[in-house]
Amino acid sequence: MEELTQHVVENWINSQGIGFFSTKDAWDEIRIATPENKTKLRVILGRCIEKKLIVRCSANGHYRILDTSAILQDWETADSTKVLPIILPFSIHKYAKLFPKSIVIVAGEKNAGKTAFLYKCIQLNYATFDTVLFNSETGMEQMKERFAPLKFPSPAPFKVYERYDNYADIIDPEGLSIIDYLDFDKEVYLAGAAINEIFKNLTTGCCIIGMQMPPPANVKQANGDIKKVSRDTAYGGEFTRKRSQLYITLGQGICKLVTVKNPAIKGQNPNNKQWSYRFDDNGYFTDIKEYRKEEA
Repeated sequence: MEELTQHVVENWINSQGIGFFSTKDAWDEIRIATPENKTKLRVILGRCIEKKLIVRCSANGHYRILDTSAILQDWETADSTKVLPIILPFSIHKYAKLFPKSIVIVAGEKNAGKTAFLYKCIQLNYATFDTVLFNSETGMEQMKERFAPLKFPSPAPFKVYERYDNYADIIDPEGLSIIDYLDFDKEVYLAGAAINEIFKNLTTGCCIIGMQMPPPANVKQANGDIKKVSRDTAYGGEFTRKRSQLYITLGQGICKLVTVKNPAIKGQNPNNKQWSYRFDDNGYFTDIKEYRKEEA
């Protein structure tokens, strides 16, 4: 290219849609080769920033094209009484209401009942919702054995898919999606972003997501004893709580409501409400009782 102009650069930026680009991308695609035109490109990109076409990223020589699109929401016509009739184990639905487009996180320590909770959610809701289970936790034979005590009709009134990642690409935006479970191995920092993508793809439906929780921490008491204390978040930490309307933990025989964004009863705050539980011979919850710390 013999001469680089503002018009040429802006046309190229507009052709990129939304996203990121670098000065090297511009050099290659607009065929900018001379030192003079490379200097001129920096000046032109500065003008594009002033015109609010792009913004400069933290990485040197990288830019993001502004996306000014937004979906207008007619919130005045929304029905605030439209609550999803989802039934949850431990009668949690009596304390927390879920509106359309809801994320529920069930974070469990190893062998604390996470899968039992999710399977029970299927049993309690398949008659009301188009229900899908995305499974990465068990083989089909083990799953069939675990399902047997729930006495599902045949053929089963819900679908099960083997799936390990990118759940946002496949969930039903209007139905009840249950994920057993969302796992990132060592890349736990990606968990919050994955939950956010699932949330963005929901419309009137709900997604209940099982997640692994770190083992309890050893905490030294005033008398010198060591007590195991369960955590309040899954692997991924606080980022896993950001999009959740309801955040539940299971550990050491205790089910806890960590976050309830929409209490079912006005004037009653169910955050930190807890139940103790044991498992029956089939691995499902039994002997459920309200629990208070002072009772421990």
